[in-house]
Amino acid sequence: MDSGESRNPNLDDLLRLGIQTAKAGNKANARVMFQQVLDADKRNVPAWLWMAALADDNIKRRAYLETVLKIDRNNATAKKQLATLDQAIMRSENASVRAGIRIVAFLVAAVIIVAVVIFFVLKIMH
Repeated sequence: MDSGESRNPNLDDLLRLGIQTAKAGNKANARVMFQQVLDADKRNVPAWLWMAALADDNIKRRAYLETVLKIDRNNATAKKQLATLDQAIMRSENASVRAGIRIVAFLVAAVIIVAVVIFFVLKIMH
C-alpha cells in the first residue's frame, strides 16, 4: 500500500475516529489521534492531510502538505491545497505592498504640505 494507507486495522479505526472527532469540531483531540496514527505509520497520507486541515497556522499547514508530497509526489489534494495557500499568501503580500505604497504617498504629501506652509510662513515674515 504505497499510498500511505495504514496497514493496521487499529490504525484504520483510530484514523476514522480522528476524522469523526475533527468533523465534530474537536480539533485538539483529533490532532492527538492523527499524531498517534503518524507515530505508528509516518507514511499515512490521510493522517497528514487531516493534520494539515486542522493546522493552526499556514506554516504548519504547508509543512504537513509538503510531507504528503514527499510521500506521494502526485497527490492532487496536497497540490491543490498548497496552490490555494500560495494564492492566499500572494494576495496578502500584494495587499501589504499596496498599503505600504499608500502610507509612503501620504507621508510624502504631508512633507510637501508642511514644506509649502513653512515656505509661505517664512515669506510672510520677511
